[in-house]
Amino acid sequence: MRGFLIFFTAWAAIAQPVVVGITGGGRVTGDVTGAATSESKRYVAGPAFELGLPLGLGVEVDALYRHDGYRSNICCNFAGGSYNRAHFNSWEFPMLLKYRIPVPAVKPFAEAGFAPRVGSGAIDSTLIQLLPPAPVRQIHSSAPWQTSQGLVAGGGVRLELGRLRLSPELRYTRWNNSATYYNYSNGPSYQSSQNQVDVLLGIGWKVR
Repeated sequence: MRGFLIFFTAWAAIAQPVVVGITGGGRVTGDVTGAATSESKRYVAGPAFELGLPLGLGVEVDALYRHDGYRSNICCNFAGGSYNRAHFNSWEFPMLLKYRIPVPAVKPFAEAGFAPRVGSGAIDSTLIQLLPPAPVRQIHSSAPWQTSQGLVAGGGVRLELGRLRLSPELRYTRWNNSATYYNYSNGPSYQSSQNQVDVLLGIGWKVR
C-alpha cells in the first residue's frame, strides 16, 4: 500500500494538464451476428477524464453507456412459433494511454488500452403453440450476460480553443467474448459482435 501511495504521489507531481468532460458518438459497425435483428441504439456517451504526462503522453479514463437490443424468431409456421427479444444496458470503462504527436494547430494523437465492460438485462422468450389439444403461450426470461474485457486502439486530433478541448476520433475495440448470446435447441443461434468501431467526439475543459 505504501509503495502504491508513493508511486501515485510521484505520478501526480509530474502530471501536466487535467481535462474533464464528456465523450459521445456512435457505433458504425454491426453489433449482432446470426439469426437476429439488432434493435440497439447506436449512440454511446459518458464522462471522460484525462491526465497529461510528460513526453507527449497522457492517460484517459471514460465511462461509456450503451443500450443494446436484439429480436429473433424461429419455427414460425401454422403450428406456432418461438420469439426472443433481448434488452441490455452496458457500461464500458476504457483506460487508455495516449501519445500526442507534436504537430502544431491540429494535434493528432494515438491511443491504446484496456476496457472492462459490465451490463444487465434479460432475454424474454415467448413460445406460441397453435395445434391441439389447446393453444399454449409460454413466456420466460433469462439473462445470459457476460462481463467482457476489450483491447482498444484508436486515434484522432485535438483542437484547443482556450481551455476548451475538442477531440474527434475513431476507436476500435476487440472484446474477448460475446456479451450476450442465445442458442436455440432446434435452430440457429445469435450472439453480440466481438468487433466494435466507434466514431467519437470528446468535449473537455482544461481545469489545470
